[in-house]
Order: sequence, then structure tokens, then C-alpha cells
Amino acid sequence: MTSRVVERALDDMTLAQFRVLTLIASSPERASRIAERAAVTKPSLTGLLDGLEAKGWVRRVDVKGDKRGVRLEVTARGRAAQHAAERAMSERLGEVLAVLPADERARVVDGLGCLTKALSERFAVRR
Repeated sequence: MTSRVVERALDDMTLAQFRVLTLIASSPERASRIAERAAVTKPSLTGLLDGLEAKGWVRRVDVKGDKRGVRLEVTARGRAAQHAAERAMSERLGEVLAVLPADERARVVDGLGCLTKALSERFAVRR
């Protein structure tokens, strides 16, 4: 239910596209590494990347010395779309949380921060 509320805040981007775009923006890497980090199959990532590339948000760059290697980069348009999506999702979550007392809102935000930290640490250990 939460994902639907958040995704409705996005205009022409899906949550999966947002997740992949954010991963690429945080660390331009090869497609296989992004697929691993996004927990999607390589064929699924290819479809997501095709959509992101068609919108001008991502570009594929050949890796020198590796004929099959492709590194992914977010374009300026992609960064703008990512920032707009972040703002829209934050606003939507703010609207949802507005019904809670301030102390409960703070606990939700703290909990989300802890979850983000735990997931980041788990990913770092898996590397």
C-alpha cells in the first residue's frame, strides 16, 4: 500500500525506474553491478534501462578494453527527473504523515533512517 501511495506521486516514472536511476546516480557502474544492487534480473534491468534511456535520463557508455562492457551514467535530465521525483515522494509522504502527532512523525522518520542505514550496511558487507 505504501509503495502505491508513493508511486502515485510520480508523474512518468515508476518506482523501479526511480530505484535504478538513484543507484546509477549514486555510483555509475556496469549494468551487471546495477542489476545486482537493484535486486533485479539482467533482462529486467535491460527493460528498465531502455525506458530510462528513451526518456533521456540515462546513457550507456562503452567500457574501454571490454567489447561487451557497458557503464551507466545519469544525464542532466535524469538528475532533474530524479530530484523532482524525490520532492514529489517527500511531499506525498508528508501529506500521509501529517495526520500523525509530531512525535510519531519523528519516530517514523527516524525508523526510515535506521532502515536505510541497515540496508546500506548490509549491501556494503555483501560487496
